[in-house]
Amino acid sequence: MRHPFEPREISAWIEGARADRAVRILSDPRLAPTRVGSDDVRVRRMLSERFGAEAFDDLRQLAVATTDALWIDRCAPLGELDREALASEDIAIVAGACELPFLLAVPQCETAPSFRRMQTGRTLLSVCEAFGRVSVFQAAIAVPSEFHLAEGLRVAAASALTVLGTIDEVIAFGGKDGTITASVVGQRGLGTLAVGAGAEATAFTLVGDGGLATISSALLAWRRRDGSSVEESAVELDRDEPTIQTIIEAERPTAAGAAALQDGHRRMRLRIAALADTIRLSARTAHSESVEAMLRGFDVDPIELTLRGE
Repeated sequence: MRHPFEPREISAWIEGARADRAVRILSDPRLAPTRVGSDDVRVRRMLSERFGAEAFDDLRQLAVATTDALWIDRCAPLGELDREALASEDIAIVAGACELPFLLAVPQCETAPSFRRMQTGRTLLSVCEAFGRVSVFQAAIAVPSEFHLAEGLRVAAASALTVLGTIDEVIAFGGKDGTITASVVGQRGLGTLAVGAGAEATAFTLVGDGGLATISSALLAWRRRDGSSVEESAVELDRDEPTIQTIIEAERPTAAGAAALQDGHRRMRLRIAALADTIRLSARTAHSESVEAMLRGFDVDPIELTLRGE
C-alpha cells in the first residue's frame, strides 16, 4: 500500500501550447513524473530535463511503458492507434482536455478538472440541497487562456447538469477570441453558461424559490425573496488544483465492489462531454443544437444514459 506522503508516480503527454501549466502541475511534490512525452520536441526536452524523466515522442509507447497513471493534456483528438493503446493498458488515464469521442474510446478515463472537486462546486452542491426550485441558473467560468476553454466549458456543463437536470436544447455563440456563451434548457429550469479567457475564477448564480444565491471563488451570498439574508460567508480557496486532485485520486479499476460507482461516474462524464460538445457545435453552426442528437450520433442511447446516470 502506498504511504500517504509517498509521491505518486505519473507519466504525462503534454501539448506544446499547454507546457507552462503542465510544469506547474507536475512540480507538485505529491507527484513524481517519471516519463514525459510531447509532439513538440522542445517541450519534450524541457519536461525531461526539468523532472529528470524519460522522454517519449509517441503516445502509444508512453502508454505501454506507464505502470500507474497517465495524464494526457492536449486538445487534439486521439487517433485510432492511440485509442487502441490507451484502451488496452490497465492504467489510470487522466484527460486534461477531453471530448465525447475520447471518453467513449477510453473507458477507464478520468476527467480533470472536476466540478465536484472544486470548492465552489462543492459549495454550490450544498446550496442546491436547500434552495428549492431553480428558475434561472448562471455559470461564469474564467480560465487562464483560450487553450483551457475545454476545461472551463466542462466545468460549466457539469454545474448546469447538476442544477438543471437533463439538458437537450442548446444555443451558443462565440467560440472565437477565447470566449463562448450558451443558453440551455434544462429539466428544472433555464441556464446561461459563459466561459472566457483572462483569469482563473468561477461564479455561479441561482434564482428561484430560495431567492438569490451567488457562489464565487471568494464569497457565498444568499438572500431570500424578502431580502433577508440566509448566509454570507467567505468560500475557502481550493488548496489543491482540481487537476492535481484528479491525478492523485485516479486508480486502476481493480475493485469489483466499485463497479457500479465507476459506471455512474462514467455515465455522468459522458453527459457532461456531450453537453460541452453540443455547445461547441452550436457555436460553430449558430443554430440551436440537441444533446440527444449528439449522443445518438455516437450510438449512445440518451434515455438509457440519463435513466441509469441520475
